[in-house]
Amino acid sequence: MINRTGFALLALGALLFSALLYSAITYQILGWPSDTDVDPALSPQMLVALYTIVFGLPYALYELTRRTDILKVIFLLVLIPAVHFGAIYVFMLWTAEGQALAPAVDEMGNEIAGSALSPALIGGLLSGFAGAAISFGLVALLRLRAASAGLVAFLAGLLLLTACGGLGFWLLGDTPEAKDLVLKLFLPWQLIFAFFLSALLRASPPRGAAQTTD
Repeated sequence: MINRTGFALLALGALLFSALLYSAITYQILGWPSDTDVDPALSPQMLVALYTIVFGLPYALYELTRRTDILKVIFLLVLIPAVHFGAIYVFMLWTAEGQALAPAVDEMGNEIAGSALSPALIGGLLSGFAGAAISFGLVALLRLRAASAGLVAFLAGLLLLTACGGLGFWLLGDTPEAKDLVLKLFLPWQLIFAFFLSALLRASPPRGAAQTTD
């Protein structure tokens, strides 16, 4: 069963993250490197992970008004950004290694050898799977799972987020712009993630109320 309040807060976080990422890339602010020839203090991958804090921020603030579960706040503000960084690392590692599978092209521009599958597509599938699987696993490991969240919800979310990751990277092409990153990859993935996460996370009761199992 979907926690509507949780979904609304996580969806708001997804929109805030998308706006933050788009602004940072477009206007080269908030630590985003303005000179690609100079090594930035923080890599774009690390910056994207740090920006992910705003994804869980609305829910975390709401949690503070309830009978606060500190583990849930840590999950939203620390562990999800860490998992996001790990998923980006998986993609970067795969694209570095997986280029050997990319089709070779002859002088006429025809593909003559190699895998028919795009390395970006495979990398997107891997990173989408890793991000979803680790996040959902942490929900269970930290005992944050709602009593109504069964195995079907975990598996359906894992399947859709894996597919969304692959499709998103495949749609980006070779030279994506900031709006492409937001609209084709990050925002759709995070909205689906928000939907399933709101079903999997146990809702916290109001302050003063007795703790329940869901």
